[in-house]
Amino acid sequence: MEAANIKRKGEKDMGNTIPIRLGLIGAGGISNEHIKAALNLSERVVLQAICDVNEQAAAEKAKTYGIREVYRDYKELLASPDVDAVIITVPNFLHAQVAVDSLRAGKHVLCEKPMVTKAEEADAIIRARDESGKQFMVSLNNRFRQAAQWLHERIQSGAFGEIYYAKTGWVRRRGIPAWGAWFFDRERSGGGPLIDLGVHMLDVTLWLLGNPNPVAVTGKTYAKFGPRRQGAWPGTTFSPDAAYTVEDFAAAFIQLENDATVLLETSWASHIEEERAYVEFLGTEGGVRWEWNIAGNRQEVKWFRNEHGVPADVTLHFEDQGERVALLDHFVTSITEETAPLCTAEQGLMIAKVLEAIYESSEQGRQVRIEW
Repeated sequence: MEAANIKRKGEKDMGNTIPIRLGLIGAGGISNEHIKAALNLSERVVLQAICDVNEQAAAEKAKTYGIREVYRDYKELLASPDVDAVIITVPNFLHAQVAVDSLRAGKHVLCEKPMVTKAEEADAIIRARDESGKQFMVSLNNRFRQAAQWLHERIQSGAFGEIYYAKTGWVRRRGIPAWGAWFFDRERSGGGPLIDLGVHMLDVTLWLLGNPNPVAVTGKTYAKFGPRRQGAWPGTTFSPDAAYTVEDFAAAFIQLENDATVLLETSWASHIEEERAYVEFLGTEGGVRWEWNIAGNRQEVKWFRNEHGVPADVTLHFEDQGERVALLDHFVTSITEETAPLCTAEQGLMIAKVLEAIYESSEQGRQVRIEW
């Protein structure tokens, strides 16, 4: 792999390394989060280029944030010798092809979730990564939350004993995104809240458990709000030409190779008290519930255990404002130090296989086995 800390002609040496020059492929809403993270890491990264089929949107962001190059065609951005790495934020169905093209062009890649909409697409990404020698990382920011890092350390140390059951989910009361026709088209989005929100919760849960392979899935999806044009974010409306072909609620029971099980639920719209995201574990030596209020970004972790035969509970509070900064910082470190990133393509493939199995189980009304 080409070293990323070689001083480039005409550039200032920022200590021992040169800032990584980033290209943003996609100027939609989620790109704002990556831009903000980059601005917080100005000594490590430079916003070099941006592209979007809506060139005006790309140009406006370039002007606002001082991005140097603007393109309409991402392949023109990839041809720029002044871009070291790209962040992919295009619609889901384009992730795989853009990632492969970027790796083949010699760029390191940070790809928004979901990595792929079909598990079979992951093989091409893995092959392109290996052939190029460049880094590829999936943007799964919840692993970088302070509470997640705290839990990971405690689980790895054996504080909860053998964890045999997990329950996780991200459920909204009213939150179907009014993001245009492609978002509601399963062929282009890959699915609804399961692939939009569930991907986060399933990933962080499996990561906390040590990434054991899922081996069997029973799942069910429902579309009870979207087809009736109900459940959109307050203040937003559905695109008039959007055919709604995705779910707005999904639940699944997932069996893991280590005999543990995971219960997953996710929704864009449902009659519940409020939006919440959570992970719960039951272990032989203790249990834990991690939950956060999305609007306030406040997180609470409750640890349940016994001391000398007496229940002893601990409550901790975390306030995250920088998990995406931590994610980008880690990505840059993986480039400069040539180390494997935390969120690998192989783990992205694992999640894709599970999500695919949940949809298949719902459609066929049976349990689906996952082969490895």
